[in-house]
Amino acid sequence: MKQANVRVVVSGSTWMGSGLGSIESALYRLFEQANDEVTIVAYAISSAAAMLFEQLITVLQRGIRVRLLINRFARQPASVQKQCRDLQRRFPSLVQVLSFTPQNDEADLHAKIVLVDRKHVLVGSANLSLRGLMDNHELGVVIEGAGAADIARAVDLLLASPFVSSVHLQDASAS
Repeated sequence: MKQANVRVVVSGSTWMGSGLGSIESALYRLFEQANDEVTIVAYAISSAAAMLFEQLITVLQRGIRVRLLINRFARQPASVQKQCRDLQRRFPSLVQVLSFTPQNDEADLHAKIVLVDRKHVLVGSANLSLRGLMDNHELGVVIEGAGAADIARAVDLLLASPFVSSVHLQDASAS
């Protein structure tokens, strides 16, 4: 069995400078490594995470497909919905935005995953927000190899869920 390469990454002042990598730096590296596709699974995205959208634009300008699966997209901040809508308008053949909307209000998609080319993945506790990426004390792991492939298969199962639907952003009215 092929082993996975695993690195711990963190955010929060207590862990910074400890020799552990930062979640923000790990995201930059993952986006730079992308050759084919980036899939982001998120519970919440904050408009304060401008860095995320800037990095996604850079990835898209390289012709790399981006898929965003966001918990209850309609409940995300209007500014985030607009940024996603703008990405899809600018890169219609490369951007897919999906909403995870279960029938039960008690159930949510709480996973936080950034999957790159099905070979590299960041899984952790941080939401894609300024606080999650910088201020909160969050922990994640960057996994490469067999472990990343296993997570890619789990994401595939999630994408096939009846709770996942496309968000047709191009038809939405501007906010």
